[in-house]
Amino acid sequence: MVRVRTVFDCGHDMDVDVEVDDDVQVPESVRGLGKCPSCTGKTNVIPVSGIAPAPGGKDVVLDTILMLDMG
Repeated sequence: MVRVRTVFDCGHDMDVDVEVDDDVQVPESVRGLGKCPSCTGKTNVIPVSGIAPAPGGKDVVLDTILMLDMG
């Protein structure tokens, strides 16, 4: 589990704890897809990590976080 600063499309940011494999590079901040939980009013959410190829294509990097509503 890592904590990463996440900047959402609504402009708000928050630290999000997300699980990633050990070989995934974690930048200082990532894009949060959609609006933050405060703007959506959702309280029961889980973070889902998105990864992308790192420059050079040999490694992967944490790219995005989506806050999935668990209803």
